[in-house]
Amino acid sequence: MFEFKLALMYLRKNKRESLSIIACIVIAITLILGVDIGANSIQLNQIKMAREIAGYYDGTLQTDDKKNIEKFKKINGVSNVQTVKNLGEFIPQDGLKTTLYTFNEDYLKSLNYKLVSGRLPKDENEIVIDKSSLDKSYQQKILNKNISAINKIEYSSNGVNKIYSKKNEYKVVGFIGKVDGYYELANAEGNDGIEIASFVKTSQNVLPNELIKYNTVYNLNINEKNLDKKFEYLRKEYNPSLNYKIDIRQDGESGISSNEYLDSALRCYADQQQNNEKELKIFVVVVAAFTIVNFFNIILTKLTSQIGQLRLIGMSNKKVVKFYLIQMLILFIIGSIIGVISSVFFARFGMSMFTTQNMFDISDFTKVKLIIPYSIVGKALIIILAILLLTVLLPILKSLKKYPIDIINKSDKIKYKTKNNKKMIITLLKNNLLRKKSKTIMSIIAISFSGTILIQLIATNLDYLQKQLDQNPSYYPHKYTYNITPHCNADESIKKVSSKDISKLKNIDGIKDFSLESYNTGHLIIKKDKLNKVYSKDFETKDNNTNTQEVVVECSGIDNVNKLSKYVKEGDIKTINKSDGEYINIAVCNRYYDLINAKNTYAIKDLKIGDTFNFKIKSKNSDGNYYYKDFKGKVSVLLDQSYSFNSELSQYSTMGIGMNLKEFKKIVNNNYIEDIRFNAKESSYSTINKVLKDIKKDNSFLNIDNKADNSSKFNISFIHIIFLILLLSALFNIYTTISLNINNNIKEFSILRSIGLPKKSLKKLVIYESIIYAFLGSIVSIIFIAIEDLKYIKHLKEVSAPALQVDLKVRAIYMPPKEAIIFMLIAVLFAFSIGYLKSRSIDKTEIIEGINEN
Repeated sequence: MFEFKLALMYLRKNKRESLSIIACIVIAITLILGVDIGANSIQLNQIKMAREIAGYYDGTLQTDDKKNIEKFKKINGVSNVQTVKNLGEFIPQDGLKTTLYTFNEDYLKSLNYKLVSGRLPKDENEIVIDKSSLDKSYQQKILNKNISAINKIEYSSNGVNKIYSKKNEYKVVGFIGKVDGYYELANAEGNDGIEIASFVKTSQNVLPNELIKYNTVYNLNINEKNLDKKFEYLRKEYNPSLNYKIDIRQDGESGISSNEYLDSALRCYADQQQNNEKELKIFVVVVAAFTIVNFFNIILTKLTSQIGQLRLIGMSNKKVVKFYLIQMLILFIIGSIIGVISSVFFARFGMSMFTTQNMFDISDFTKVKLIIPYSIVGKALIIILAILLLTVLLPILKSLKKYPIDIINKSDKIKYKTKNNKKMIITLLKNNLLRKKSKTIMSIIAISFSGTILIQLIATNLDYLQKQLDQNPSYYPHKYTYNITPHCNADESIKKVSSKDISKLKNIDGIKDFSLESYNTGHLIIKKDKLNKVYSKDFETKDNNTNTQEVVVECSGIDNVNKLSKYVKEGDIKTINKSDGEYINIAVCNRYYDLINAKNTYAIKDLKIGDTFNFKIKSKNSDGNYYYKDFKGKVSVLLDQSYSFNSELSQYSTMGIGMNLKEFKKIVNNNYIEDIRFNAKESSYSTINKVLKDIKKDNSFLNIDNKADNSSKFNISFIHIIFLILLLSALFNIYTTISLNINNNIKEFSILRSIGLPKKSLKKLVIYESIIYAFLGSIVSIIFIAIEDLKYIKHLKEVSAPALQVDLKVRAIYMPPKEAIIFMLIAVLFAFSIGYLKSRSIDKTEIIEGINEN
């Protein structure tokens, strides 16, 4: 009880130090616990969102044999099995394509579909359609009426790709829909589309029997957290002859697959629990530890002296330890309560920075429910308590091994000889820095660590390199301000932007780099021995017994052939505007990226100008039915492999062929996807947006992306939050270092004043010492950043640039980021301000009081 009262008295007397320790604890807990709460909450909410978005099932089975479904049902752990017939694609005129299934209410609910309007099918030939596939105004007109649509399925027979399609009529009795987040995924940049579904009640075979497949959804109630182990067991029980240990995401043989979005969300959560957030969590723990250790390192001399005094008046070693442990416990409890509360606010407002892998686009984090398990809170408190105990107990136990008089009379020894200095102030400054090297080093490390991470996050000195890489994207042409494309789930038959509207856009003053791309999927028919072996293996089907192989290729119509001139390797680009009898003149990009050997190679061996081959492309007849139409192509131009990276048409993932736009439109019979892109001056935005608004009215399923508008929106992001945290951390470390140095040196300052050193010199000493901590910390930061930058430049030159086929131009002289200089100025100015304000406390201290300071 005596130690408790004494501890309370001591804490009251030393309010500044007590409050500083509490502040350290609060900051440390807020960082560690806030990150854990945010990361855990995001991932658990991701799993919830995955179920709401993708459906309440664990996996699917696709098979063409009903017996396989019965066998599947008998596997232990498989439950809630629901099966429907997959009737291929359902394509209404001027609507989005959906997958058509036979009606099963439980299957529909498993996909998390709900009835939006109308009712569910009851009678023969009644259908419910996904709300997103038809325009809203058209939905009202068509409800309870018949709709004509094409049923289409693409399949392969003996290595030949074929299409079956037929126009059918159904009575629309209702519209179904999922949560809005599901449809937003389709519009996300880089998304190839999502599956939307329609369900028809029918006893008739819409497709020929040999084309019908059965889709089954199920839940997997196996007590095994590892997803791969669950599916290994399932596939082994279903078909042991197959490789059941293959990754479920690469399984193309068993017909078993997982719920894609749920699977990804669960894997992200598992990674986050193990190591996904490892670097971030280590970082915040280090920052928290530095904050506490740096503070105690500064007051270590005073703490050690107090221990000697307590022992000198008769307090036993056990009671000394107890006395300090009680102090730390009181401060820890107060700091923990405040820290837990502040960490909740921190997690709420800083949640967007906590995950490195977000499955879904979350922009409104206020809707994400915070989930705070007791284990996370306990872990954070234990970490802080452990840091606190180690920081306090180690110097205490070390001091207890010495005699009390030796501790009290101990003076700091330095090797520096003052007689070599002309100025007393410089001598004192060096003495202060060198006599407690550990304190000086810790202070500099704390500042430099925060500065290094902070500057790396906001540095722009290497942006010129990234811009060079962005000009040669392998996926998306970032240079365009406007991008007009049909919805990802649009069929090639979707309504196009009219020629009149395209002319309006082209004629707007201020538009430049206008690009109109039209493309469709085709197949080249090549002799197997003419194909690269790796390429052939990737595209060959098991049932192919012929000496030829059909390989997927992107076919495009080129409106301005001159834009391809810079990519021409051989031939004359203008020849694709001329017909050549029965052959269509084409330009070929004969590129293939070999993933196994990680290098670019050729798809077709020894391809040269004048070579001919057959190819087929999807087309449509007057009845609206789809088929593959055969043509003969003649190679008139060979394009360099870099075209696939630099092309304005991002669909060239392997090889592609291009032809005259008029010729292209003629052979596909208006069955193609259109992509419009252009840059524009800011002064023309208003006119452009008016035209685009009219175009959108006539084309319900267009996505119009205006990068200028998107880039102008300011959102609080990961960078901003990290910037604030690190800046505050660095400034807090500077403040505690300077403030406590002055408090601990009051006795020394008083002695120096008693021997004639003026106050002005002592104030300069404080200010100089303050500036040196900030300056040296900033210099160390810049050195580390320079090392990391040079490593990054080397990686870009040796790895990234060759892979993207970019001639990377690196500046001859390396320049550190200007943000490093800004950080140094902020740190030095802040240190100067604190040093100046704190140095004024010297005026308030009497010499006798200072000398008698304990």
